[in-house]
Amino acid sequence: MAHQLTGKTAIVTGASSGIGTAIVKELASEGANVVLAARSKEKLIKIAADTGQEENMLCLQGDMTKQEDADALAERAKEIFGSVDIYVNNAGMMGSSSVLDGDVSNWDQMIDINIKGVLYGIHSVLSDMVEKGSGHIVNIASDSNTFL
Repeated sequence: MAHQLTGKTAIVTGASSGIGTAIVKELASEGANVVLAARSKEKLIKIAADTGQEENMLCLQGDMTKQEDADALAERAKEIFGSVDIYVNNAGMMGSSSVLDGDVSNWDQMIDINIKGVLYGIHSVLSDMVEKGSGHIVNIASDSNTFL
């Protein structure tokens, strides 16, 4: 029985836990080649092994706050699987800095991963997707209302 995503390749950032891991498992169950990306390669390797589909997976350590890491991730995915059809921007962080207390120490990190990281990821695959006339980019975000 052919799966819906057989022959397609997906990159999932923030794949080492939570929503990212669940997305990896679902994509793999639908037959996709999946590139797992996160800062901890050891966690990614365990997740890939747990799916039992390591032959269709590539685990890459990367820091999505660095454009060169996002670009290298997409390039490696294309080298191994031929193209990138789905890109899931899931890497992110939520700090708990209080504006009233003047504590804005986490803001630079949140901006780097939650905004710049998303843009770097999109940039790394968008031109190829436009050129071939297909592809999907999924951006996942969360919010906290603890500003005070």
